[in-house]
Parts: sequence; structure tokens; C-alpha cells
Amino acid sequence: MATRTFIKLPYQLERFRDQIEPSAMDATLLTPIHSNPSLTKSKLAGYPYLPKTYTHPKDSNGDYMLLLAQINFSELPPLPFFPKFGLLQFYISKKLCYGNERKIELLFQQDFKVRYFPTLLTDPNLEKDFTYLRFIKHFPIQQEMGLSYKNVVEPVSATDYRRENYFQLPEPFEMDELPLEEIYLKEFLAAEHKIGGYPYFIESDTRKGSALLEKFDTLLLQIVSNDEDGIMIGDTGVIKFFINHKKLQNFDFSSIYFVMEQY
Repeated sequence: MATRTFIKLPYQLERFRDQIEPSAMDATLLTPIHSNPSLTKSKLAGYPYLPKTYTHPKDSNGDYMLLLAQINFSELPPLPFFPKFGLLQFYISKKLCYGNERKIELLFQQDFKVRYFPTLLTDPNLEKDFTYLRFIKHFPIQQEMGLSYKNVVEPVSATDYRRENYFQLPEPFEMDELPLEEIYLKEFLAAEHKIGGYPYFIESDTRKGSALLEKFDTLLLQIVSNDEDGIMIGDTGVIKFFINHKKLQNFDFSSIYFVMEQY
């Protein structure tokens, strides 16, 4: 992290700039675009990049999981800690799309899967027949979409537990004064599709107070419900994948913390 003086703050929060700026972190915002991405391109949903020598991931019931997203890092602007090449995939089980649970937390990759390919094979070596897959009506992303990217610098989000390490906002002096907490929540909710940066939690950060979960200090991917993108996670929810930054630097994606929330 580094101080970034170009963070845009509402005028009500300007007096806290010296406390907010040290929390600054790089992130890459993802914007879905309606296109027909190839098997090696970054995308949401659709058919995955799958070498013929690999098996398609299955869930704990033995059913094929569906591709949520894949990121080709050679297409992205550089992001600290993240790979500069290779392709990272995120699969989830269809059974996660049916329940009414407000929050699902998973540490074992039985009903989700993160898979990294450091090098990409040419077209003749890739699986093209995906007739074995069965898509479902309740999958969060109904249409395959490409992705565009934008690197940003963002302060700690309103719901990240680490915010209290940087600052605490005081209560308003006047009854008709808009609470600073409400202003910060509106400005820095962090409810975007992204890799890196800070997460958005519907309720509270599930990592707080857990020596195990606090090790998952890096947001690997976040996908949020968005009507314009045609993405709906349960009842207006969010999916997040977290990793430890040292594991990420070593391209080790064996230990991932998965969180799926909905209202």
C-alpha cells in the first residue's frame, strides 16, 4: 500500500485525508462487454479454456461445475502481486445457485474450483465439445460476456474489517448533519466487479477476528449482482474469492476462501 494523493474524497471527508490515504490499494475493475470471446480470452460464464489432457471440474456430487469467470492476465494492465501472464479460472457448483442461505463460506474446493494455467496451448489441443454441460436458469451469469479493464486506486472499503486500523469517523454534531459513516458507505461501498482492491460485504466482514480467515488478505475476484450486466447472484448478492498475498505471488491457488452472500 502507498499514499495516493489523487484519491477523490467528498468534501465532508477531506479533513480525514491523512488517515484515509495510507489505506490506498490498487485494483482492476472489470466491465462485462457483449462479445463472443474465444476460449483463451477473459470472460464471464460460457465455455472454458480446457486442454484435452485436463478433466472438467466436478462438484462434491460428481456434477460438472460451470465457469463463473476466467481472467487472461496477458490482457490486463499490471497489478501488484497478481500474475502478468497465464489464465485463471473460477468454477462454481450449480447447487450453490439454488439455496436460500444468506451466506455460504467454503474453504475446501469441492463445490468451487480455482484453476491456473501459466501457459496456454494452441487451438488444436483444446476441448471443443461441451455437450456434456447442462446450464441452469438460476446460474448467476446467464450469458457469456467478454471483459474490459480499468486500473484504479481505492481507499479501504466501508465494510472491510481493516478500515478500523486506519480511522474511525465521529458521530455528527448536529441532528440534521448527514452521518459521515453514511457518506463513506455511499462513496466507498466497493460493490463492483473487480480483482484486487477491497471487498464489499452485505453485512460484515467474515474474516474479522479469525486468525485463519484473516490470512486471506487479498481479493482474488469479486462479482456482484448488476441488472445492467444481466448478473443476479441469489437475491441481489455478491461472490468473492480471497487468497493470501504470498500464495498469490507464488501462483499457488490451492488455498482459497470463498464467500457468497445475498440479501
